Amino acid sequence: MNKVNLIEKLTKAFNDSPHPSLKVSNYFPIYSEIFGHLVDTDCTFIETGVLNGGSLFMWRAWLGKDARIIGIDLNPNARKWEEHGFEIYIGDQGDPKFWDSVLPSIGKFDAFLDDGGHQSFQQIVTLVKAMEYMKPVSVIAIEDTVTSHMNDFNQHGNRSFLEYAKDSTDVLAARSSSLWPDSYMQLRNPNILDLFAKVYSIQFFSGIVAFKANAAFATKPHHVINKDMGELARDYRYDGLTKSALVEWPDPFTTTIVQVSGKD
Repeated sequence: MNKVNLIEKLTKAFNDSPHPSLKVSNYFPIYSEIFGHLVDTDCTFIETGVLNGGSLFMWRAWLGKDARIIGIDLNPNARKWEEHGFEIYIGDQGDPKFWDSVLPSIGKFDAFLDDGGHQSFQQIVTLVKAMEYMKPVSVIAIEDTVTSHMNDFNQHGNRSFLEYAKDSTDVLAARSSSLWPDSYMQLRNPNILDLFAKVYSIQFFSGIVAFKANAAFATKPHHVINKDMGELARDYRYDGLTKSALVEWPDPFTTTIVQVSGKD
């Protein structure tokens, strides 16, 4: 099924759900891109934050009858969706002990979507705990990341979920540190590399960040050479007359022009 058909099928599942669900319009192509490979498979799909239950029915209609759909919410009334064949767990997503008690019972999953409380600490705790239970090929998506910039959710200060996600890309880059042992910054927190060991890529969308696992590719990089290089070509990277550039920094909240310098 191509991407257009996946989006159309998902949109129909959303509109046909027998119960209310609130989504953002641009999420449907994102869902199709990061979850589309699970359609018509016996996948395990977890969603945190089920509210009125509409999305549970949407996921089941889209993913197919063999999908195992699991909902997690703090509201004990969400247990009523068990009558419709969904697995429901009640608890506080911001509490690591909750995840420690629940995730072993659920087991490893194919997809995890966090549409819960949207506070940064909740999103971070959920991500950290969920990464332990990713299948070799799987994805965790944290949505409504716009709350990192909203006044109603600003208790995190400068430690928002989006800042956490951006800094996580440094962890992926640090896997290559051993290739340049004499020039790469010293790694002082190797434990964080272990935490993200299953993550192959981190994708940023408008409102969603996806952490993808792929055991075949989330490996320590090494140099490869396709043939004998012989005499190396001279490196001209520092020979240009231009030694810096003025750039507009990608900050939507201020207009900031900075000078980025290179090596003299």
